[in-house]
Amino acid sequence: MAFKKRWLVCLMLVGLPLTGCDTLGGEGEVGIPFVNGVECLADEAGSTAVDELFVSPDGRDDDPGTAAAPFQTLVHALCQARPGQTINILPGVYRESVIMGLFGRADAPIIIQGVPDGDDLPVLDGEGTRTMGIALVESVNIVIANLEFRNYTDEGLYVLVGAEIVIRGNRFVENGRASTDPEHDGEGFGVQVSGGKRIAIENNEAAGNGPAPERVADGILGTGIDTYELEDSLIRDNYSHHNSGGGMLVEDSVNVLVENNRIEANELDAGGDYWDGGIWVDGGHDITLRGNEVRQNHGPGIQVSDEDVRFPGGSYGYVLENNIIADNEFGLYIWNWGQCMPPVTAVTLSQNSITGSVQKDIWCEAWPCGEGEACE
Repeated sequence: MAFKKRWLVCLMLVGLPLTGCDTLGGEGEVGIPFVNGVECLADEAGSTAVDELFVSPDGRDDDPGTAAAPFQTLVHALCQARPGQTINILPGVYRESVIMGLFGRADAPIIIQGVPDGDDLPVLDGEGTRTMGIALVESVNIVIANLEFRNYTDEGLYVLVGAEIVIRGNRFVENGRASTDPEHDGEGFGVQVSGGKRIAIENNEAAGNGPAPERVADGILGTGIDTYELEDSLIRDNYSHHNSGGGMLVEDSVNVLVENNRIEANELDAGGDYWDGGIWVDGGHDITLRGNEVRQNHGPGIQVSDEDVRFPGGSYGYVLENNIIADNEFGLYIWNWGQCMPPVTAVTLSQNSITGSVQKDIWCEAWPCGEGEACE
């Protein structure tokens, strides 16, 4: 059995010499590594004092950014976004990467939204060379909606230490194939949120994300929707499928509802070990999985664990109710509470349907392995 850890990058932005939109690589001013992107910080960027801005591949950055005369680049528009503004991204392909630090204000949202053309969303394309499409670092009250993120090396969208962030109606396709971030250990994600309060991730699609086949052969997996240290948050009505790794991870989080998601056909076999689930919950407490459909995953449909042996101080209050878990390699995988089944204060099961598992419906391992200890 192999184990993964995700390490949160801790930022100390106060007191840094902030310099605006001028960094093309390295770690820049906000402290996250990226390649082929442009970084901006809210208190250094320019500003256009209108309620709505527009961006189009056919526009020009020296135009006023109106519907009739839109900007051309996301960098130009996003780096001057202000609370209360809506950035409308018109149909087309944007080959860009924007890293935004310290944006937003609690009393007025910044809305960054695509304008669909029928079923087609505006596309942010990393072309296999850019780290992420958009990164929000220590930002608050931001909406990201109706955009397609594809072909970024590490993740389509990255949120690090935020609050009141809404991620809605987006597509994340074939991101994370060749991660360059040393913190990721080769993993890759459709969307990754690390550290956040009152985060809503809803009505998104994540497909084909995670490491390239040669990395999977080395036992490395990714996740379609990857979350770490969320608090008072919601993950609802998403469709995560055909990823190289898990469909969804909720790690070290508190008071999170995971509801009505569809998780299908994800590849969870890391060279003979199954250490991801279609939905995986580990650490934290008071996590409810309700009404999810988890089908045809090559590995556990739903996995719950106490990887670092935190119970009763952590890894408790997991409630699984009214989920459909069908036709997976394993139905429900439970491990590391030292007994099978775990105490009801740790894991409560209610009215779940587990059918059609290839190997077994419920797979429970009691061993208390703990961080750095073998579980064999």
